[in-house]
Amino acid sequence: MPSWRLLIHGLASPARNMALDEALLREVQEPVLRIYEWNDPAVSLGYFQPVSLVPEGRSFIRRYTGGGLVDHARDVTYTLVLPRAHPWMELSAPDSYCLIHRGVQAAIAACGIESEIAPTASAAESDACFQKPVRFDIVAEGHKLSGAAQRRTREGLLHQGSILLPDPKRNDALCRAFPNAFASRLELTVLAGDLTPSEVVRADELERERYSTDAWNRMR
Repeated sequence: MPSWRLLIHGLASPARNMALDEALLREVQEPVLRIYEWNDPAVSLGYFQPVSLVPEGRSFIRRYTGGGLVDHARDVTYTLVLPRAHPWMELSAPDSYCLIHRGVQAAIAACGIESEIAPTASAAESDACFQKPVRFDIVAEGHKLSGAAQRRTREGLLHQGSILLPDPKRNDALCRAFPNAFASRLELTVLAGDLTPSEVVRADELERERYSTDAWNRMR
């Protein structure tokens, strides 16, 4: 199995972050793991959610994936992108979600936090991602630590995940531990890389024409 390309990205705007994620999907040739930060503590809406869910006074962005509203003020965010021919694409969406979260769980454990994969969904009803654990989310002592959303296209799979630790002071340690812990748990090889010129061009286009526009962000 080919190695995964690892991208570690610092602070960027909500529009840039979402544009980069979609650009990686559109241009995908190999598995990619991206860990990144936000220069604006925005909230992100799932693709199908109405803009009325955004808390008053908060900046926001609409994701290309579904799922619930996520507050990015204190979390760690990551993205996985797989090409259509990757073996994991043969898994069902729930099975791929569970597999990926086993790798994320290993990264959380590397920070000294024990957790489990939720066997069933919570009975709670909420539009906020971290208020409603679903099956295969990562939980600890009744609290959701990590959730994600996926989108599959003819190019491949986009998996966008968020991790909310009890103490955000551990976020830096989590970011450092994530690549190796994730790779070790899932028996992968990750190698640090960069964006390709075509990915940068595609991201520029998506940032300008989609993620920076009201037509996209206020579409529902």
